[in-house]
Amino acid sequence: MRKKILSYLSYGTLIIGTVIGVYTLAEIYVLKSSLPSGVCPVIRNRPLIYIAIILCCISFILSFLEPKAKKEQDNN
Repeated sequence: MRKKILSYLSYGTLIIGTVIGVYTLAEIYVLKSSLPSGVCPVIRNRPLIYIAIILCCISFILSFLEPKAKKEQDNN
């Protein structure tokens, strides 16, 4: 049961992080065309970029914990 929960959490955080990242990149691309030269559109979207990176890192860490649960279950 724990293996499934870790797997769902890992995939869920990866999907959510990817969706937020793609949305942020699309918004930056759209904003870039409407802003005057010299203005950086990334500064406005920095919190979303950080959230996407953190969620993907959490997914990466959880993916390491998943095989450990398999090995513990095989030993019992």
